[in-house]
This record gives sequence, structure tokens and C-alpha cells, in this order.
Amino acid sequence: MNDDERDRLVAELLERPQERELILRDVELNDRERVELNGIVETADALWLAAQGAPALEDDPVAAMLGLLPDSECRLDSAALSRVRKRARLSVSDVAARLHERGWQFDKSDVFRWETRTAADVPPAVVQAIADIFGARVDDLISAPSPTSLPDHVGAVRAHPLFEQLVTRWSQARRVSRAVAAATLESRMLATVHRGEHPDTEQLLRSLDALVASVEQADRG
Repeated sequence: MNDDERDRLVAELLERPQERELILRDVELNDRERVELNGIVETADALWLAAQGAPALEDDPVAAMLGLLPDSECRLDSAALSRVRKRARLSVSDVAARLHERGWQFDKSDVFRWETRTAADVPPAVVQAIADIFGARVDDLISAPSPTSLPDHVGAVRAHPLFEQLVTRWSQARRVSRAVAAATLESRMLATVHRGEHPDTEQLLRSLDALVASVEQADRG
């Protein structure tokens, strides 16, 4: 695909976002071209969202990709947090300070609340950071997933065997636990639904595969 063909295809994809799968179905692309095209369109979408003002967090695909949306698959458990923190011989203030060093804006009152009241609003990326601070596994800090009411097609993707492969690839590429990887990919799907799109199972799997591939390529680069 030459530059003119790529530019024409990108323009068509941006003008008709609801028909992207149909457009791409009729185009022959190799793996490199598909990853490159996906990156261009994702960047354009992010720029468009920025121009419209900050979206609600649950509607933001970038926040979903970064693991910033709370998810029942990776919910920080208050008792486990307290237990692992004490085992690591760190105070509540120590945890807040180390999170701050990593760029997270939390103070000791937040950590205290997570231990004593609720930690349901702590997103997967922060759970991963806490686990890294303690030198612990994410699985040691989270509670068992609670039953959730997912849209049918999102639930179907979660149950699909290919989803587990994508979780493994994301976990390896982003250097996070499988629990965080699964929660992040689920949040990315839910962000798509919140934006009013209604892709089917195969479309969601292809979209996630392209997203994972783009991260893997960036990691290799």
C-alpha cells in the first residue's frame, strides 16, 4: 500500500468510524500495515477526544488502555492490603510516598481508607504499582472477582479462548500481572461500548489483537 492509498484509507476510516470493520474487510493489508494503520487511527481518535474536552473516565479509551478504570476482576482487597503492607514493614505514609514517587497522587489518608473502608475504586494500574512496592504478587492483594453484569458481547469475548492468549500477550508486553492485563482489556472493551459502538465478538477480538500487537511492536522498538 503506497502513501496515497494509506492516506485515503485513513481519511475514510476517520470519516466513517462506525463502518471501520466493513471498510477494512475489503482491503488487503499485511501485519505491519495493519498495526501501523491501527496506530494512526487510535492516535487520531485520541486527538479528537482531546479536542472535544476530557471525556468521562469510563468513556476514555486511553484511560482504559492504561488500566485506570476500576474493575471487579482486579479489586484491591482491604484486609490483604493491610496484611501485605505490615509484612513488608511499611507504614501507610511509606506506601503513599512510594506511590507519589511513581507519579500517583495519593496521600496517607487514601491508603488508610483503602485498608479500613473501601478500595473498590482503586484501578488495576495502581494495584500493580502497590504490588511492585511490596515485592508481592497482584493475586495476593486482590479479592475474588464478584459477579458482574457485562454487555453480552463483552462477556462473550471474556469467555473466548483467544481472550486468554491476548491477556498473556498484554501481560508480557506491559510487564503486569495477568489479573491487571485481563482487567485492562475488559475496560478497553467497555470503553468502546460506552462510546456507543456495538461491535460483535469477532470484531472486539480483532480490535484487541490489533491493540496488543501495537503495544508489542512499540515494546520491541
